[in-house]
Amino acid sequence: MKLLAKQTKEELIEKLSIAKEPIVIYGAGVCGQVLLLACKGAGIQVESFCDNNIKKKGKSLNGLEIIHTNDIENRHPEAIFLISAADIKDIKNHLVDYGYSESNLHPGGLILKDFDYSEFRNHYEPYNNEDKDKGFVEFAIASTIECHDGYLDPKKLFMRSVDIVVTEKCTMKCVDCSNLMQFFEKPENYEIDEMSKAIELLCLYSDQIFEFRIIGGEPFVNKNVHNVIERLISEPKVKRIVIYTNGNVIPRENQIECLRHKKVLMNITDYSRSGEKSEDKYTKKLSRFVRTTDKLEQLCIDNKIDYRRHPPENWTDCGRIENFNRTVEENQRVYDECGCKNLTTLSKNELHRCPFSAQITRLGVCDEKEDYVDLTEHTDPIANRKAIKSLLEDKVTLKACDFCPGRALHDPQIIPAKQIKMPLPYKRNIEATNS
Repeated sequence: MKLLAKQTKEELIEKLSIAKEPIVIYGAGVCGQVLLLACKGAGIQVESFCDNNIKKKGKSLNGLEIIHTNDIENRHPEAIFLISAADIKDIKNHLVDYGYSESNLHPGGLILKDFDYSEFRNHYEPYNNEDKDKGFVEFAIASTIECHDGYLDPKKLFMRSVDIVVTEKCTMKCVDCSNLMQFFEKPENYEIDEMSKAIELLCLYSDQIFEFRIIGGEPFVNKNVHNVIERLISEPKVKRIVIYTNGNVIPRENQIECLRHKKVLMNITDYSRSGEKSEDKYTKKLSRFVRTTDKLEQLCIDNKIDYRRHPPENWTDCGRIENFNRTVEENQRVYDECGCKNLTTLSKNELHRCPFSAQITRLGVCDEKEDYVDLTEHTDPIANRKAIKSLLEDKVTLKACDFCPGRALHDPQIIPAKQIKMPLPYKRNIEATNS
């Protein structure tokens, strides 16, 4: 079932303006703050924020309390929700599970559409004090609006986000890397022709992909990464391209032009302070990256490249591969609570529901055909389109979940970027848990 599909912005504002129940904005982030500003301008009284990130529990934002998802039912059992986060389907399902009526759940993207937020910087509270950005706010708002529009159109094959791994090589070796780079014994760059073909096929079967996330390893270690970026820029169905970099490699001169494109955003994670309190000699060496990260940020400023620079965020103990031998119900819970199951990942010609599934398939740990769609399996575009829709809308768990520790936003946070010298022997770990 969909949220109030036939509803105009004006109708929603009118309903919320006279509502007697407390109005709660779900999502205490950039879009939640802009939505609060829009609500104030429209005469809508907002009671609080709600968020499932455990780090935000009990804090305040723009003068309003942030209530954790687990506590919201007791605090506001009759609340009306304005959803500001892009993952609207998952949030709707969670709130329905908590007992809220779908008639009280509304897409905040409807109110954000055409809202003039030029004064927002006067109210903006960044997630981290060290955050720096140019163009990130615009990117986040566009993401929510596009994702809400896509969700409300049942005929559309819309994907909020697709990861594409361009290399297994990295300038770091984090023992808890959520993309499992620590397990690749002979890391390699991926072939441009293979990636381009996969992009072509996925776009052929889709109506719109809001965001392609170029990840690794470290993307700029692949000297041909700009060819992937240029291919995505040329694809009209792709609206934004985000490059996730650790800030340790400066792009080559021939790569800078494509980074200036209005579709592109550089997401720079600054690890240079991650080793300050560490006693491990490899982790301590991260401090040497500060000059390169500063240089990369300056390159973005000088070339008018949209970017966000921030410290590592929300690391949990999810960078492990084990055979947990859970029950179906237990894996269902892991899947339901996962914060990454909508990070659809393109690997070779395979479309996976999440990065973990894609990586353990590459590693040969778990290659379950029902976990992903082989884009070359059917010559009939309609058959492939149906298969993709089923993967995105009908999946309730994956075989890969049984090898994953889980990645819920309420999981305890761990110290990020602990370094190791050598790759981890995942195969021996799997054999030990199976014996």
